[in-house]
Amino acid sequence: MAAALKKRLWQIHSWLGLIAGLGLLVIGLTGSLLVFHEEIDTARLPHLLRVQPTPAGRLSFDVLLAAVEKAKPGETVTGWRLASAPDQADQLYLQRTGEKDLYRIAFLDPYSGEVRGDSPLVTRTLAGWLLEVHYSFLAGHTGVFIAGLFAFLLCVLGITGVWLYRDFWRAFFTLRWGRSLRIFCSDLHKMIGISSVAFNLILGFTGAYWNLTHVIGEWIAGEPPGPAAEVTAARPSLDVALAAAQKAFPDFQLTYISPPPSGEMMFYGRVTPGNPFRSDYGSTISFQLPEGTLREVTDIRKAGAWTQFVDAFTPLHYGTFGGATTKVLWSLFGLAPGILAVSGFLIWRSRYQKTRREISPGPTPVAVP
Repeated sequence: MAAALKKRLWQIHSWLGLIAGLGLLVIGLTGSLLVFHEEIDTARLPHLLRVQPTPAGRLSFDVLLAAVEKAKPGETVTGWRLASAPDQADQLYLQRTGEKDLYRIAFLDPYSGEVRGDSPLVTRTLAGWLLEVHYSFLAGHTGVFIAGLFAFLLCVLGITGVWLYRDFWRAFFTLRWGRSLRIFCSDLHKMIGISSVAFNLILGFTGAYWNLTHVIGEWIAGEPPGPAAEVTAARPSLDVALAAAQKAFPDFQLTYISPPPSGEMMFYGRVTPGNPFRSDYGSTISFQLPEGTLREVTDIRKAGAWTQFVDAFTPLHYGTFGGATTKVLWSLFGLAPGILAVSGFLIWRSRYQKTRREISPGPTPVAVP
């Protein structure tokens, strides 16, 4: 009975690995690069991302927003991510009037108000392109759903692999170099799979949750947002709103602004002093438009257990909770799904070829008179 169950589980594990292998290879490689996407972009584009802090500090948000609108006429700021370091530029997400579901990117020097970049589509930047491949295979909502399924399969493969190799400790660090390719790949597959199983379960679960809940949310919401409209009405002051936010929530540290002309203005941020397992966007403050009155304050520390659990997905998925050390480990472990996909395919092909040789008929015997 146990042998039959193990055989069936091995078949399920093998077929799921073949189905998801190429997708997991792509997800793993892009994920490893995305861990250091800020560092890569800063090294590639220092003229866009590097700024020189001044003794006077950042300009006011209203002054900066006016500078952006002057530099980018016909474009609406739909997202404003504040720099994570004093010598880095803020990142702007823009949408041109009349465009639908096309978001552009530019960079803002918060000390001078200079807007840098020619507003290329987000997918034309290295980080944006890698994120789109990682998140949706450049296939829109269909790709988001498929990537979510692959992430779920990564969890299933991790669980079934642990059961199949539950006696791994007997020869965990053994790589039989002098044997066949199948044996070497089997040893490598087992070693990488067991050593990275916790990591794969974390990434698989968080990735599947994000993607699948996103798709379900889009199905429920119906039509996606329409084309961007030109801003004509007066907007509430960002600086006045921020002052009201800080008064209502003294521990709030702003990280992201979703400005007008949407139905409400949202401030996203972290709580200080920080918890390494909280995201940079877990706490929110919303303002009703057009009057700009304070509407709702959400302190992640007072949220329900599930909300706090989901908020921890971001540092867990990207490995930011432990600084540079965990980011390096996450980047290396991000290669594990790809190694498992390649070694698993080689194991399957070797077994398949061996089975074909065993069942193929031999030469017809010739009768000797």
